[in-house]
Parts: sequence; C-alpha cells; structure tokens
Amino acid sequence: MATHEDIAKAELKTASDELQTAVDAFLAGQEIDASRKKLVDAAEKILSTAKPPGHWQWMERVRQMGVMGVTHLFQEWGAFDHIPEEGVISFEELGRKLDAETSLVERLSGVLSAVGILRAAGTDTVAHTPNSRIFLRGNPVGVVYRLCWDNCLVSYFHMADFFTKYGRKEPQALNHIPASFARGQPEKPFFAILAEDPAYLKRFTDGMAIIESMSPAVTAGMHDFSWLVKKAEQEPERTVFVDVGGGKGQCILTIHTEFPGIPLNRCVLQDRPEVIKAVETAGDPKMAEVQKVAIDFYVEQPIKGAMVYFMRRCLHNYSDTMAANILRIIAEAMAEDSKLLIQEDVKASPPDVEREPGSAGKTSSRRQA
Repeated sequence: MATHEDIAKAELKTASDELQTAVDAFLAGQEIDASRKKLVDAAEKILSTAKPPGHWQWMERVRQMGVMGVTHLFQEWGAFDHIPEEGVISFEELGRKLDAETSLVERLSGVLSAVGILRAAGTDTVAHTPNSRIFLRGNPVGVVYRLCWDNCLVSYFHMADFFTKYGRKEPQALNHIPASFARGQPEKPFFAILAEDPAYLKRFTDGMAIIESMSPAVTAGMHDFSWLVKKAEQEPERTVFVDVGGGKGQCILTIHTEFPGIPLNRCVLQDRPEVIKAVETAGDPKMAEVQKVAIDFYVEQPIKGAMVYFMRRCLHNYSDTMAANILRIIAEAMAEDSKLLIQEDVKASPPDVEREPGSAGKTSSRRQA
C-alpha cells in the first residue's frame, strides 16, 4: 500500500511535468492566457505538495489573513494613492498624509513589503511595486478586490455564527442570508442594504461592470444573433432584446458591436431601480438609445412578447425555488416565438472556490444543471 510520502512524490512528479509543459507553451507564445493559468496552477500544486502539513500550513494561512487585512486597510485609507507612482516616500510623510502614527505606518507597510506588494526602500521609506499599483484609485483590479472584500470576505467572517443561528442548511430566501446577517440586518434582502448605502452601491455597480467586462465576450462562440437582425427588420414594432438584470448594459453593447443591425432603441435594459438610476446618472452616450426599465424580477416582467429575453450570470445568486419563480414570470411574458437565453458559469469538477457565499444561490455543475 502506497504511503503518504509515495503519493506526495508521485503528485510532485506529475505537477513538475505539467509545469514544464506549461512553461514551454508559454515561452512559445501558445495561447498565452491559457498557458499562463496552467503554469500558475502547476506551480501552486508543486508548492502545496512540497510544503509539509503542520505549522507551515497555519503560518501560511495567518500570513494570508494579515496581508488581506492590511491591504484592505491601506485601500480604505487611500494609502496606496499617497505613495508616488515613481520614487519613494518616507514613513513619516506617509503618516502625515494619513493622519497616522509613523510607527504604525511603518509596521503596516512592513506586512505588505514582506510579500512583495510594497517595496521597502532603505530603512525608513517605501515604494510601489507592480503588485501595489493595482490598488491605486480607479484601477479595475483594485475595484474588484474591494468588491470581493465587501461581498465575500465580510460574509465569510460571520458564517459560523450564521449557521449556528439558522441551522446547517442552504439559505432559501432573499433575506436571512449570510450577506445581510453579516451587516447586522438579517431581515433585509441584500439589495435593500445596497440601496441604503450609496458608497457601497457605487462600489458594487462599478465592480460588477468590471467583472462583466473581464468575462468572455457574451457572443464569442456561443450565439449567432444574425437571425435576430433579420427578425428585427421583419417586425419593426416589436421589442427585440430584453437584458434582465443587465447591470450597466455591457451585454447589450457587446452584442450590438458584433451585430450592429440590432436596433438599440428596441433593446431594453432591466435591473433594480438603484442600478438603473446609476446608469442614467452615468450618462454613457452609448446607452442613450437603450430603453431602461426598473423592475423587481421576483414579481413582474413588464415587457411582453419580446423576441429575446436574456439573463447572464443572475440565477446563480438565488435558490432553485427562487430561480424557478423568476423564470416562470419571464415565461408568462413570452410570445410563442420568443427565446429565453441564459448564460451561467458551470462549476468545475473538482469545484473552484465558491465566489459568492453570502447569497442564497450557488453555481451548479453540469450534472446539477
């Protein structure tokens, strides 16, 4: 019978071979993004296998928690923005800009310098690295990081207490979920909490827009909308495309770019009132022609008989019962020839880390779908 050490050696050999293959593919310029991911995955597998269980593991986890906490604190304080993009700043000067003690700034900066996020420049100064510049105000990666802190990590911290109170079962409703429980308002749905906090709402809508823009193009290899262009010409009075829960309208614009024959003035963006208001306030000229309708899709679908109803990465936020009700409401609004197109991520096997544990929903595998 193979020992734990034998298994570890075999896994290390496999991961080493995978790493070499990924390095060769990356250096050859073959599918750069895919080969980069394989390279990182293989390297992490080697590290995971090589590190013995025990104190290394808990030390690594504690370090990760410290780095995350200090990164969030510096982002919240705007500390990254006070560090010159080129050059250095003293701990004393940074402390003055942050209205913080020099010794505290030095101590916190040391946590980030130890892992290469910041660079210790001498004994009393600090500088940016490529890993810290992503946290400068407005950088898309930093915006998404803050969104993940708000939506995921805050819920993670309170999960034990949540399941102690509600039992060890998946949430089924819009309220009494980890996200609302973590914010001390368990009786409220998540979006009601968002609506009461303009700063959080802006972080949420900005972050989600970036995530959508980073996701694979909505039509790439998935759907040919040339038939919709022809149908729109044949039925000039009919609503062409309804994006249900469409955020800032990224999908409508992406599809229109690839199929410009789809008339924007016959496309409808639907989302919660606060999201629609944010879109209107932003005043994106590309969205000027698109109809914008605030809805509660748990209750109604006001646009009847559209050619296409589209939902992208929405249903995974809800329990099976709630998702079925949302789809039932859309189905009741459809004409006989209407199409309902649903785009969702499929959970890998073995599964990836659960990204949105604060809601009542989940990502399904192919078997579950």
